[in-house]
Formats: sequence, C-alpha cells, structure tokens
Amino acid sequence: MYNSLSTDVNCAYEDELSASSYNSIEILTGSNYLKWKEELEISLGLMDYDIALKWDVIKEPAVDATAYVKRKYERWEKANRMATLIMLKTMTPSLRGSIPRSKSAKDYLAAIGQKFKESEKGEKDALLNKLTEMKYDGRGCVRAHIMNMADIAHKLKELNMTIDEDMMVHFALNSLPKEFKTLKSSYVAQKES
Repeated sequence: MYNSLSTDVNCAYEDELSASSYNSIEILTGSNYLKWKEELEISLGLMDYDIALKWDVIKEPAVDATAYVKRKYERWEKANRMATLIMLKTMTPSLRGSIPRSKSAKDYLAAIGQKFKESEKGEKDALLNKLTEMKYDGRGCVRAHIMNMADIAHKLKELNMTIDEDMMVHFALNSLPKEFKTLKSSYVAQKES
C-alpha cells in the first residue's frame, strides 16, 4: 500500500511539475521567438522531454527487438508527442496554422525556427537600438541597469552579433547620467594611460 501511495504522490508531483513547466512558457507570437525557444527548451528539459529535440527520429522497433530498444523507442515517442503538443499549446493559433507539422518535434522546432529566421535581422536591430538608447534613470541600482545591458548583449551574441568588451563599456558609460561624470572621466583617463 505504501508503494502505491508513493507512486500516486510521485505521479501527482510530476503532473504538477509538467503543468507548471509548460505554463511558464511565453506564448510564441512572432517577435519573441528566442525567448520562447529558450523557455521551451528549459521546460522540456525539466520534464525530461528534451530528448525529442536531441535525438533523431527513432523508428518503431520490430516485435522481436530487445526490451532496451523498445523502452528507448517508447521514451522517445512519448517525449516527441509531448514536446510537439507543448509547442502547439504555446503558439498563437495563427502561427500554429502557418507552420506545417512534422513527424518529429525536432523537425517541427527547426521549421518554426526557419520561419523566424527572417525576423532575426529585425530582432538584431531592435536589440541594438535598445542597447544604444538605454539610459539609467536613477531608479534601482546601477548594477541592475548594467546587467540588463549585458543581457541584451548576450541576446545579440545568440544572434551572431558580438559586442566587444570596450564597446559594452562605452555603451554602459554613455547610458549613465551626468552625476557619473567622475566615473566616466576616470575610466577615460585610465584607458589613455
């Protein structure tokens, strides 16, 4: 009886974890592809369904296949089905209908990625503009402001646009108000020496 209760509790916990994992994925609307993909991959990893994105399609094993081969297929098939359903659930209906379904979640994610490859340039432009136009408004700490800038730089790097360290320092210093003039001057003086 204890084992049965333990199994029921584990199943309930796993169901709760699964629901909370995929419910935390931002709905894919078009302009948020990278964030959606990152959240999707994390959620699928937490639920142990990420194998559907890592493994190639596994064909259904023959009747006389080993138990290991059958279990591996069953595991992949469930992960593939769940990953595909989670992707579908976290997309707007118009996007869902505009991307042809694939037999594998891995291929479906690649098709989704291909659709948004075209919008990558626009995303780069938007992030770069945001980075260059950011200004510290005096609210919160400067560290958080600079960490936000670093996060944008990281997103640009994921889009194959690297901002070197000197340029990041330049952007960060330019984002600070005149109250930080001393800091700016000392950095420039240090750089020149």
